[in-house]
Amino acid sequence: MSEPPPEADHLDAAVRAFAAAETFERDAAELRAQLRRLRAAGRPAPGWGVRWSRRAVLPVAVPRIAAEAAFLIAVAVFVGVAGYGTVTVVLAMAAAWLVVVAVESALLRERRATAEPPAGQPTPDAEAFLDALRPTAPPSRSSVPS
Repeated sequence: MSEPPPEADHLDAAVRAFAAAETFERDAAELRAQLRRLRAAGRPAPGWGVRWSRRAVLPVAVPRIAAEAAFLIAVAVFVGVAGYGTVTVVLAMAAAWLVVVAVESALLRERRATAEPPAGQPTPDAEAFLDALRPTAPPSRSSVPS
C-alpha cells in the first residue's frame, strides 16, 4: 500500500483550519447578537459594568503603606549609621513599629466610624435578613399532629 502524498496532509490541515475558522465566526456572531440584545435592553454585558481607563488607579492604602515602610527603613538606617548598640536598634525599631501600629489603628477606627450606621438602626440588608427569618404566620392547629 502506498502512503498518501504529503499534499494530502496539508490539505487535511487546511480543511480543519477552515472548519475551526467557521466555528469561530459562528460563535462570534452569536456573541455579537447577545451583546446587541443586552445593549438594547439597557444592560451592560456581564463583567462590563466598569469603564476602564488607561490611567492606573492605585488603592488608597498604597501610598500610606509606602510611607510607613519608608519611615521604618529611615529609622533603621538612622539608628544603624549612628552606631548604636544592638539593644538600642531593637528598641528604636520596636518604637517605630508601635508608631506605625498606632497610625493604622487610628485610621481603622476612623474608617469604621464613618462606615457604621448610627447605633440602634439596623442596615437595610439586616432588616431584609431579619424579615426573612421571621415566620409569616403561626402554624395552624390543624397542621400540627396531635
